Amino acid sequence: MIRIGLCALAGVALLVLGGCGSPPGHGIVMATPPPSPSRLAPEVPLPLEVKRYATEPCSMLRPDQPVTKDLVPGSNEGGNTCVWRARTPQQPLMTATVDLASGGLEGLYRKRNRLPYFEPTEIQGYPAVRHDPERAIPDQGRCTVSVGVAEDALLTVTTTIADPKTLNYPVPCPDADLLANAIIGDVTS
Repeated sequence: MIRIGLCALAGVALLVLGGCGSPPGHGIVMATPPPSPSRLAPEVPLPLEVKRYATEPCSMLRPDQPVTKDLVPGSNEGGNTCVWRARTPQQPLMTATVDLASGGLEGLYRKRNRLPYFEPTEIQGYPAVRHDPERAIPDQGRCTVSVGVAEDALLTVTTTIADPKTLNYPVPCPDADLLANAIIGDVTS
């Protein structure tokens, strides 16, 4: 008799617990998987169509742009990279790449802990990051800025100044920002 009473009591408990918050007919509630990690990077406000530039990166920038007036005209090197070579060691070598494979700005934010230098910024209203995989500050004549131009695409600009006596050598990021601004201005016009 006690055994039957305990079984009835256990059955009622299961019925009560199973009915709490569950749809009718479902006595066992499965745990839901944890939500995906939250977004780290800012959203791209107005995505740009840049896929066509992945194979023709030099066409992103008009040749008459003031930012490249003292540089050798851009040449497509490495498939998705355009290179503007310096005429003298005092002028920066500039590169621009359309990156469609790394996961966009979100992919860059996800690896930010492995980058000694990671500084969020903005280029013409687009979220961007200045970063360096080797140094904690963008000095010694080199700076890279990656701009989120679409959720799955980055425009990455790098400037490199060879001569340490050049005025911009200790602060090369304004040159990278200038080229990125010019490219986005041309792509959006």
